[in-house]
Amino acid sequence: MNTLLTNVREQQPLVLNIANFVTMQHVADAINVVGASPLMTNEPQEAAELVSVSSAVVLNIGTLSEAQWPLFLAVGQAANQQNKPVILDPVAVGMPYRAQFVRRLLEKVHVDIIRGNASEIAWFAQAEVAGRGIDTLDQETHQQEAELAAKNTGAVIVQTGVVDVITNGTKTQTVHTNSPLLTINVGAGDMLSGLIGAFSSVTDDYFAAGVAATELFGEAGERASAQVNQLPGHFIGALFNELYTMTQVEVVTR
Repeated sequence: MNTLLTNVREQQPLVLNIANFVTMQHVADAINVVGASPLMTNEPQEAAELVSVSSAVVLNIGTLSEAQWPLFLAVGQAANQQNKPVILDPVAVGMPYRAQFVRRLLEKVHVDIIRGNASEIAWFAQAEVAGRGIDTLDQETHQQEAELAAKNTGAVIVQTGVVDVITNGTKTQTVHTNSPLLTINVGAGDMLSGLIGAFSSVTDDYFAAGVAATELFGEAGERASAQVNQLPGHFIGALFNELYTMTQVEVVTR
């Protein structure tokens, strides 16, 4: 993970989120406890000024509406113009409306990193993986689909699952940390997308940012799960504690 976690804590980058309102608080807290600062907006007219003070932008389509199109477009294009990394969380992108929304967005905005589960990433590879909304129903790794998605989009792909796959199409790394409590927690993926925004704020190597954030989040999830004896009620608090206290040397690459 090199010095990325240290850099995040020292630089305290501001991460602008077009957030899923179901998970907004957890995303803001996750970004905050790791050492960065969260910022949310729902107003297109302030897009350029907020992007100017931010270090990365995360676009999450979890609670999507057509009324948000000007917001997504304004924030994404401002980030491109100001050379700020853009992270896309394509929640349930296989659904028809969401698919056409993302197609329109990709025609207008360059996305640097895409973070999704196997069924969501398969959409960018024009492949099929069994899924249901935000859930992936099979447990295979689907590394080839992730690599093809990276080649098709020109983005770094962070595909999360039992085994996480991070790839830019030519270079691939897997992360084998796994916590069932991350799987059942609504918003775990959204939190990771926010952390990827924080890590991509402190490096031009977006592949390294994806790997570092995924390793940190996976290790914190495993430690938190063990602390609460695999019971979900106290998991989020334990997860935030781990993200807040972990150091680079504690993050295990597997």
